[in-house]
Formats: sequence, C-alpha cells, structure tokens
Amino acid sequence: MKQSRQRNRRHRIKPQRKAVSSELQVYDELSRKDPGTLLARTAVLAGRILLESGAETGRTEDTMSRICQAGGAVVTDSYVTPGMLMISFTWNGQMIHNMKRVGLSGTDLGKIQQVNALSRQLQSREITLEDCYRSLCQIQEEPGASTLRMTAGAALAAAGFALVFGGSASESAAAAVSAALCAFLLENLDFCTPSLRTLLGSSLITLAGVAAGALFGIRANMVILAALMILVPGMLFTTALRDCIAGDTLSGQSRLSMAILSAAAIALGNIGTLLILEAL
Repeated sequence: MKQSRQRNRRHRIKPQRKAVSSELQVYDELSRKDPGTLLARTAVLAGRILLESGAETGRTEDTMSRICQAGGAVVTDSYVTPGMLMISFTWNGQMIHNMKRVGLSGTDLGKIQQVNALSRQLQSREITLEDCYRSLCQIQEEPGASTLRMTAGAALAAAGFALVFGGSASESAAAAVSAALCAFLLENLDFCTPSLRTLLGSSLITLAGVAAGALFGIRANMVILAALMILVPGMLFTTALRDCIAGDTLSGQSRLSMAILSAAAIALGNIGTLLILEAL
C-alpha cells in the first residue's frame, strides 16, 4: 500500500515540473505538422509583441510582412489595428490566414528592439524560423520592469521635471516622493482599467503635493505639476500622430482617443481632488 501511494504521488508531481508555455506547445506541434501555419503564427506573435510594446502600426505591419517573406511566403498582406492583428499570404500554393486579438499594454522599447533584431536575422538567414519562434516566445514571457525599478524611475523623472520647471531642491524632492507613491499605487492596481488607474494616480499626486506644500511651505502647484508628468501619455500621443501621418487613420484615431481619455483622467483626478479639499 505504501509503495502504491508513493508511486501515485510521484505520478502527480511529475507533470508539474514540465510546465511549458502554450506558445511553445503550439510550436512543438506545428513545426512537425504544418510549417505554413507556424510561419503565420510567428508573424502574428512578432506583431503582437510589437503592438503591445507601443510600436506604431506601420512598423508592426512591415515586420509581419518581412517575416512571412523570409519564410518563403508570397502575396503577403498584413493588417493591424490597436485591437487586432491579421496576416494572409500564399505558401506552397495554399492560402494561409491568421488573426489575433490584442490589447495595448504599455511601452517597452527593449522588446521592440529585440523583435526587430530577430526579424533582420531571419531575413539574412542567420536563424531559422523555429529559432525565431522560440525566441519570440521567450521575449513574450519576459517579465516587465519590477515595481522597485518603476518606482525609482518615476521618482527620478519627477525630480528632473521639477528642476526643469524652475523648482527648488525641496520641491524636486517632494515631487519625487509624490511620483514614487503614484507609481507604487499604479503597479498594484492591475485589476483596474487604465483610465481609472490614471485618475487615482492623479488624485494621489494632488493630495501628496498639497500635503507637502502645507507641511514644508513649498509651492504645491510645482510639486503637483512635476509629478503629474509621469502620467502624461506622451508616447501614445506621438504614436497616434505618426499613424495619422502615415495614413493609418483608424489606428491613429484610436490611439489619439486613448491619449485624450488619459489626459482627461489626469485633469479630472487633479481638479476633483482640489475641489474636494477646498470643500473640506
């Protein structure tokens, strides 16, 4: 009886040690059965990483098309919006299609650079399609910046903005503390929508700035202004304008709407908190 129980326990524990991502499981199946579909999934996965990392629409479509062409596809068509990726091409006489629904999750220039480097290596035959797919899976699974790193970066950025705007050293320090508190809050509010997170972050910065002004006799507006700069959707707004200029009006308008909504959340959080404090 004891031996049979030990065998059952070992049998239960063994599958947990072989935890493999779903993307790599798909790779293992398609690399043997359907290389054409693997090529389509590779292009879509690369586009997904680029789009979720903040790349503009034109760059994403171009990278997807180049990956397909490097894999032997012809008559390649790629279509990208902020919420969806589509690829269609002819491979060995058959039409292959693939699409993926995605969501914008932030900005990560490091991942954009890595995907572009893989695309160039695949075109120059330095790596195979299978190696490219595996590398993309690893890039996708890489964790983002830690909470400590994000908090420290927000503090340094806010301190620098305060000095640029003509603030004193004490105002710069207060802005750094306010931005650090905001960044820490945002990192722990993943369950909220982006607009709500921005609104709450703006409210927290306003409260911290007013408190710093009352306690230390510094300019609260300078502290608030410098700290709020970490919430401004500059990258999103710039990407929206680039999409519009490049002719991708649908993607540009969608990103621009998101940027405007984020700016409205910042203003609402700031003004609403000030009005509440005045009423009290």
